[in-house]
Amino acid sequence: MKFLSKYALATSIFTIFCSSPLLATELKVLSSWNKNIWPTYVVLDTFVKNVEKIGGGKVKLKISGPEVVPAFQQLQPVKSGVFDILFTHGAYHAGAKGLAVSIDAMLPDPVGKRLSGVWDKLDKFYQEAHGLKLLAAAPASTHGYHMFLKEPLSKSGDFQGRKIRGTQTYFGVIKLLGGQPVVLPGSQVYSALEKGVVDGAAWPSAGMLNMKHYEVAKHKIRPTFGTTHPPVFMNLKKYKSLTQANKSILLSAGYQTELEMPWIGDALQAKEDSALAAKGVKITKLSSEKAAKLRKTFSESLWKQGEKCCGSVANELRALSEKAGLSQ
Repeated sequence: MKFLSKYALATSIFTIFCSSPLLATELKVLSSWNKNIWPTYVVLDTFVKNVEKIGGGKVKLKISGPEVVPAFQQLQPVKSGVFDILFTHGAYHAGAKGLAVSIDAMLPDPVGKRLSGVWDKLDKFYQEAHGLKLLAAAPASTHGYHMFLKEPLSKSGDFQGRKIRGTQTYFGVIKLLGGQPVVLPGSQVYSALEKGVVDGAAWPSAGMLNMKHYEVAKHKIRPTFGTTHPPVFMNLKKYKSLTQANKSILLSAGYQTELEMPWIGDALQAKEDSALAAKGVKITKLSSEKAAKLRKTFSESLWKQGEKCCGSVANELRALSEKAGLSQ
């Protein structure tokens, strides 16, 4: 009896120890943004919370930001396994088969992307081309992108040769409105506006408030265009090494994040718009003709980038998108 009691006690201790959070699987996450760019970072924050909620602490995520590895250099450290998970944007690796940039030409419809085969096509491509598993492709909101200026649009309703900060994603719309694209890291936009290095910037539609751009630029252009989809990828070898339960936690958290983000992002956008109006930021509306051209130009430029980097796969992705009515 004493032996059985000791055995039962030892078994209980072993069971408690094995179920302890200390034995949780810890994964290293590399993020292209810090919390100061909250309207984008909130996608990762939502994913982390969903992993915790769905997994009950079985999977822990340790996050490092661009201060550890610059945003445009983060793909390789995750591909090589130095980090396990990457939260980024396709534009940040557009020159290295960044097919994910093309999904910004699609509507913020997570269910449609799953049912149409778009999600699976993107997942398969990144597995084969980069050794990365797609966990989530969540729209940050339904509003996408916009541009803001130090001075109002010209009388002709364009930029008239002004220098506008933007990554390659924005080149088409900047040139459409007569601007000259200038590539700068997001962290330098404020000082570049303040010093007159640029006259405006293209940016996700929410973010002026957190980055305090409103202090140096008082005019934002509407309507917005496109949709921003910062994807979450995972090193494929690391993913395959996980238990089936932990794989399920990550994939379920990814899908849940996709479903929640349009609502979360739109609420943040509404709050920011109200705060910016109180701080004197004015809205400049494009004519309906210019707005239609802007949206079409943005979408076409993204599809062209996809085709340039990834050839027939980008065309197949576009065909799936258009067949499902997802293209903007």
